[in-house]
Amino acid sequence: MGATLVGALTACDGVTGAGTSDEAEARAALAASAEVMLKAGNGAVEMDSPGDLPTADVKGYADWKNGSALDVSSSKAGGYRVRVVGDATYVAVPPALVKMSGGKHWTASRPLSADQATDAQDTRNTVLAHLLDPVVQLRLATEGGTLSTARDGAPEDKGTRRYRSVLDGRSLMAALGAAGVEPDRTFALRPKELSKEPPEKARTLTAEFAINDRHELVSVKLYFVQAGRTSLAAEGSAPVVLRWSELGGAPKIEAPARKDIVRDPKARSAGPQTPTHDAAESLEDAVVRAQQLTSYRTNRTGPEGSGERAVLAFQQSGTSALSITASDIETWGNPKTLIDKDGHQHVIVTGGVYYALAELSVGKSWLSLESGTGDSKAKGYLAAFVGALAATDEAAWVATEEIGGRPAEHYRGTVVLSTLAEYTGPVLGQFERDNLVKDARAHGLDRADIDVWLGTDGLVLRTRESGSGSQGAYSVTEEYSDHGAVRDIAAPPAGDVISSKDLLDGLKR
Repeated sequence: MGATLVGALTACDGVTGAGTSDEAEARAALAASAEVMLKAGNGAVEMDSPGDLPTADVKGYADWKNGSALDVSSSKAGGYRVRVVGDATYVAVPPALVKMSGGKHWTASRPLSADQATDAQDTRNTVLAHLLDPVVQLRLATEGGTLSTARDGAPEDKGTRRYRSVLDGRSLMAALGAAGVEPDRTFALRPKELSKEPPEKARTLTAEFAINDRHELVSVKLYFVQAGRTSLAAEGSAPVVLRWSELGGAPKIEAPARKDIVRDPKARSAGPQTPTHDAAESLEDAVVRAQQLTSYRTNRTGPEGSGERAVLAFQQSGTSALSITASDIETWGNPKTLIDKDGHQHVIVTGGVYYALAELSVGKSWLSLESGTGDSKAKGYLAAFVGALAATDEAAWVATEEIGGRPAEHYRGTVVLSTLAEYTGPVLGQFERDNLVKDARAHGLDRADIDVWLGTDGLVLRTRESGSGSQGAYSVTEEYSDHGAVRDIAAPPAGDVISSKDLLDGLKR
């Protein structure tokens, strides 16, 4: 079937041949159309792929004069809407998931490397923008294709001429690469190494252009052929069809508003990112870095004059919030009770045992309990403060300052607690969100200013929450150190520990 298809494309009724004058006519027509389409600059676009591919029944607008911008939607494959602006891709959140996405309507992704992009939808969307760029299509055919003319269009297409171009797979991919598309990512048209492609699997692209008497490109039919077989056709010889209309009349295509984009820090690079003056970007990276930390120490101070202070350390295996295996929390300035007479507490959890400093009458200072699983408080407010600030969409860079002798980028924003309480996006977990909101409201706050300082390696060096509410001014500051380098948290000296069982047995006697 494939060999017949190729022959039919190059020898169907009306083809005048591949002679020099015929090819020159086709080349001149395509070049003239490229100039007209470039001058128009934008228009309505359609794309129909065979079968149930996601690119079936695509409709929308494109701007090929300014970076191949695109805004299209499809009713096939569950339906989707995609917007491409430069090298950034934005995919619409399905209406049923908008609430779960914190009321936001778009997701965004950065361009990926070639190795990362093998099956990446965002890269395919970027390729889609180039496929729907009529100037790219016309110039590819003009500069590298084997050209021929066809007879006039059907009666209903009076005034329309058709031209064909056959491109070698290597030329096609090289040209698309020059246009800014990863050459080996265009719908998997070829293997990663062209030199390793066996001759019997050589690929070609046959394109049939329909150009009207105003030199406007009306449509293109694309047949991707591999060793005589159409690689994109679901059945028969169905082509990919591209159409253009309303030339020059497309609305301006812009990136969605930042506050309407769902941020997905897990989709970002796992490596350290250098903080920039872009607050949203730097804070998103800081969230990723904080999630990856397996240990650190925290020095916390409460409102000035309160005497509230804490030194915390934690260690965990893996990255799960539930996998804390050891913690050391020592606090001062706590409310005094019959058990905690001086406002000082110290709790250590290590090796599956919970140790609490206690004033005991048995000559021991520590009480141990089995099944100690660590204390999430050992993480301090790091995840809550950074996540809350990243979730506000209102954070801003303040200045480059110094923390502990290290340069740090300072970011600040105001968090409205009623709004934060409804947040369900990816940069702040529900546990951290609820604890932050609960603690802030307990101090009479309805909003809070959050400051975050990031080191040059993207790690958080300091955070601060402050505000003024029904109970007056309030603030809590945390400084972080030993990122990923906390040594094993040690249990108290064995001779100074009594188990809860032994203590109870002694009391019974």
